[in-house]
Amino acid sequence: MSPCRRCTATSRPARPRPRQIQPRSTLRVTGAQYFAPLNDLDATLTLGRGIVREAAGAGADLVLFPEMWSTGYALPIDLRHATPIDGEWVEGFREIAAEMAVGVAITLLAEHPGGPTNTTLVIGRLGEVLLRHDKVHTLRYDAEQHLTAGTGFETCLFDGVRIGVMTCFDREFPESARELMLAGAELVLVPNATAWNPVRAHQLEARAFENMIAIASVNYPGDGWGQSSAYTPVVFDPDGRPLDPLIARADARPQLVPFRFDLDVIRDWREREVWGASHRRPDAYRRIAPPRPTD
Repeated sequence: MSPCRRCTATSRPARPRPRQIQPRSTLRVTGAQYFAPLNDLDATLTLGRGIVREAAGAGADLVLFPEMWSTGYALPIDLRHATPIDGEWVEGFREIAAEMAVGVAITLLAEHPGGPTNTTLVIGRLGEVLLRHDKVHTLRYDAEQHLTAGTGFETCLFDGVRIGVMTCFDREFPESARELMLAGAELVLVPNATAWNPVRAHQLEARAFENMIAIASVNYPGDGWGQSSAYTPVVFDPDGRPLDPLIARADARPQLVPFRFDLDVIRDWREREVWGASHRRPDAYRRIAPPRPTD
C-alpha cells in the first residue's frame, strides 16, 4: 500500500487583532494540492506561506495542506527532520494565518519525546493553535514504523464549525470518523500522501454519509495521485431523489482546490435525518467497546 501522514498554544508576542469574524452559513476550505520540497524546512515554509497568502486572497476561510508538508513526506522518513511544535517552522504558519486572518491546517513531522509524530495542526485566524492531531493509524511495519502513533480523535471550533482530522490511513478505519462524529464534528479534514483510486474515494463518501459529516481531502499531485476532493453528507433531495455527495474533485495537476460547504443545508440535514448518532445501538456493539465494570 502506498504511504500516507491535543492542543495548547505556545506563548508568543501579541499581534494586532484582525477584523472580527462571525460564524457563517458557508465555509470555504482550499486544498493546497502542490508538491513540497523534500526534507527542506526553509523551502516548505516559504512555499507554504505563499500558498496561504494566495488562497486567502482568493477567498479561502481555511487552507488545508497534504500530509507531512514539512518534509514533503520524503521516504524513507528521516527523523532528523522532525521540527518542534513551538519552533520557527510552525511559528511561520501561525504568523501568516494571523496576517491574512485565515485558518490553516498545516502538517508536519513533529518532535515528540517518544519519537516523532505525523501531526496536523489546525491554526485559527488569530494564529492560535486550535487542535493538534497526531496520526493514529501509522504504518507500523512500513514507512512510519519509527513514529509515535496518536491516541485519539479530538475536535476544535473554527468560525463556529466543529472540525476534526483524519490523517490519510486514519480514513480507512470507520472508527476514526465515528469517533469524530460522536465528538460533534461537522467537518473532517483529511490530509493525504497516497496514490488515489475509486476505492479510496468511495471510502470518503461512506464516511461522510454514515456519520453525517462533511469531508475535505487534499493530496499531493502527480500521475495516479492528486484528486483532492470534498463530500457532503446530504445524499437525498427533499423528494427523496438521490444526490451525488461529491462537492468537487481536482485532477492530478498542482493547483489550489477550493471547496464550498453550505453549512445551513448540512445542519438541516443532520437535524432531520436518521444517520449519525440518532439511531445507534451502542449496547449491541460489544466487540467494539467492551462494557466497563460497574461500581
